[in-house]
Amino acid sequence: MNFEMDKREFLKGLSLMQSVAGRKTTLPILSHILIEGEKSSIYLTGTDLETGIREELTATIHQGGKASVSAKKLYEIIRELPEETIHVNKKENHWISLHCGKSIFNLAGLDADEFPSLPNFEDGAFSQVSTQLMKEMIEKTIFAASNEESRYHLNGVLLSQSKRGERAIIRMVATDGHRLSLIDRESQTIRGIEKGIIIPKKGLLEIKKIMADRDGEEEMEVYFNQTHGFFKMGKSLMVVRLIDGEFPEYEQVIPKGNDKKIVMQKEKMYGSLRRVSTMASERVEGIKFSLKKNSIELSSYHQDYGDAKEEVEVAYEGPSLEIGFNARYLMEALNVIDMNEVIMELKDEGSPGIIKPLSAPETSNQISIIMPMRI
Repeated sequence: MNFEMDKREFLKGLSLMQSVAGRKTTLPILSHILIEGEKSSIYLTGTDLETGIREELTATIHQGGKASVSAKKLYEIIRELPEETIHVNKKENHWISLHCGKSIFNLAGLDADEFPSLPNFEDGAFSQVSTQLMKEMIEKTIFAASNEESRYHLNGVLLSQSKRGERAIIRMVATDGHRLSLIDRESQTIRGIEKGIIIPKKGLLEIKKIMADRDGEEEMEVYFNQTHGFFKMGKSLMVVRLIDGEFPEYEQVIPKGNDKKIVMQKEKMYGSLRRVSTMASERVEGIKFSLKKNSIELSSYHQDYGDAKEEVEVAYEGPSLEIGFNARYLMEALNVIDMNEVIMELKDEGSPGIIKPLSAPETSNQISIIMPMRI
């Protein structure tokens, strides 16, 4: 293998690989990337067997072939090289040499044939979906997914699809058992998600990263089989192993009888929560809501530092109520609502609360549910 490539092009591809390759692993080959040269393209592939990325880069190929070298070390070297063309040549015994300006590096490699191949997909089976829509739906749900390894079926986001009349509605739901975030959006039909699939949180964060890198791409292509999700964006292909588990019957936990409705300004409430939460216990992050006509008093207490109180004006005509919530959960739920007018629906001190935009079209349902806590 022998090729030359612009430094910036090479660095862009290598930076995408760093989060899936180069981690501590019992298999040395997984800390490597696969470099393949054919026609006028170089293909970089990185995988940790759960998430895989394949990136196509433009290069001048003098001789095709493939090599496998350390993802981290190659990235560190390329990052420090001058802004010039980089010449790469594969040598005997799986090593590669890099020439750029007056710099020469020789980098040890492993047998490229040992590198695990990405799962196969059917080219004609991809569905097109708006990149902006997918990005928005991930951002508005992923924060509520669990980080606990023991609850692996909650370590991801449920993606499903239904019909409302003639319209296809796609839904994303995430929960960690203490809170839930749900969003519905009208979209083109996506094949393979009718019964619902669970995409792991880590995979979605990688997809979001590639979306940010491909900001100009209006459409992306997605395809799901029983075990994997495939995402094509520009010259990037991402493969994510789906979570094999049952997502909870989340619709049963959506409260139906929350009759106390409080309309609030998002920015005002968010600011008050931030201030009062500085005095909340770090372990439970609890804040007490004391609700009365047209106001909520937020209060927190820390046994070592003291306490805090703040009153927030709201629109509320119902009876008094005291209820406790995790401040961070409330702030994260408010943070993903685009409108400044937000409605909070409560029932009593032991029932979950609902937060959602005050007004939204029928096809753009968005709600967050947060379990109360004793304070």
